[in-house]
Amino acid sequence: METRPISPEIWAKLPPEVQAYILFLENALRQALERNAQLEQRVNELEARLHRHSGNSSQPPSQDPPQAPRNRKEQSGRQPGGQKGHQGNHRELAPPEKVNKIVEHRAEECPHCRSALTHAAARPAPPVERRQVWELPEIHPVITEHRLVAGWCCHCQTWVKPDWPAEVGRSAFGPRLQAWVAILTGRFRQSRRQVVELLRELCGVSVSLGSIQSLCEETSEALAAPYQEAKEAVAQAEMAHLDETGWKEKGKRHWLWVAVTRLATVFLVSCSRGRQALKELIGESFEGILHSDRWGAYNIVDPFQRQLCWAHLKRDFQALSERQTRAGPLGAWGLREIKRLFAAWRRYQAGEITRAEMQWQLAPVRTRLGRLLRLGASCGDPKAQALCRNLLKLWPALLTFARAPGAEPTNNRAERALRGAVLWRKGCFGNQSENGSRFTERILTTVATLKQQDRNIVEYVVAAIQAHRTGQLAPSLLPIDLLIAEVA
Repeated sequence: METRPISPEIWAKLPPEVQAYILFLENALRQALERNAQLEQRVNELEARLHRHSGNSSQPPSQDPPQAPRNRKEQSGRQPGGQKGHQGNHRELAPPEKVNKIVEHRAEECPHCRSALTHAAARPAPPVERRQVWELPEIHPVITEHRLVAGWCCHCQTWVKPDWPAEVGRSAFGPRLQAWVAILTGRFRQSRRQVVELLRELCGVSVSLGSIQSLCEETSEALAAPYQEAKEAVAQAEMAHLDETGWKEKGKRHWLWVAVTRLATVFLVSCSRGRQALKELIGESFEGILHSDRWGAYNIVDPFQRQLCWAHLKRDFQALSERQTRAGPLGAWGLREIKRLFAAWRRYQAGEITRAEMQWQLAPVRTRLGRLLRLGASCGDPKAQALCRNLLKLWPALLTFARAPGAEPTNNRAERALRGAVLWRKGCFGNQSENGSRFTERILTTVATLKQQDRNIVEYVVAAIQAHRTGQLAPSLLPIDLLIAEVA
């Protein structure tokens, strides 16, 4: 200790043994205080880890402990179901050209007097009531037998057989059946064995596990060119939402990346979570605005071209508000500012205010956030300091959505795109080969992009397989009219 309760005169009169013992006690007390501070910090970290849940971390809700707080809305007091004045949703009648069969049910006898009825009278008849019943036909496979019939060559004195047509190929299964296999696997997340059973029980088609794998690999080859075209479109996009999640290949740690743009949604399976994988997905010189979380790989993009996800930041500040340190009040302050930020954004989205008015409402929020981050950067809590210093470095990326039309304050688009892939991962545990990873990224890209454009998934995959078997170009995932709209 620098200051002793013993004056220098008294200290000089003490025997050397007493002085040494006092110094020993001072050193032991200093070490004990340092150790106590370390233990207090350790206790705080363990308590924070114990109370982690989906509301204050990136932990998924499925892993929340029973005592985790639930995000429940306030009770409105209304009964469940449709409310008074609700228009309701009803199935619209199919147009006449889509109706396969019409059955008329005619009234033959009056229920009151039992008289026979006629269908012609002076008074106009009431309108005919219509009710359409949808039904599925029994599915039977269409088996086409192709035969090579030899012809005799009088000149060569030999029998000559023709080559198999390109559309027949070597496969025992047609393009539509192959498309079903790929879509059941990549769109509806069915395992290989489940696909085998489904085709056998519902369609009467017998397929082996090995054939399922071969069909998936051939579909992957058919989708290779459209996938590459979609990836190039991501590099040229004005806005892109990116995220990544864990994946497996041969039991080793890999990552599944996703990039969502206005025209396409592209997936990438990579062994890296770093900058190289990011460059492979968005190109070397991405010039659009990137929506993401605070993962370090995204720092290769200029902060002025980024928008951080405020949903992630809300969880970070929620975690700070629950810490029993000086970070607690700072976290609560941050949550209040985030609430004001989202309130202004929702009013803008609802058309209640203009962009200029939203910017005016966010100006004081921006000022208070700056003050909050500067205080947090030196508050003494390691977690709070790290968060606040990182956000100060990325300061231009906090409110990009206020100045850039089309930008959003969250990265929900990318997270929603990954949700189906995460569910698939829970059942398949990743891929067992590099070919499997290529199929995963290509079928996920195809399905997500076609859904995004409201196009028929089955018909597209069938057309791509037919083109691949005949050596033609596969149809584009980016229709020309959408490309023209993007340029405009």
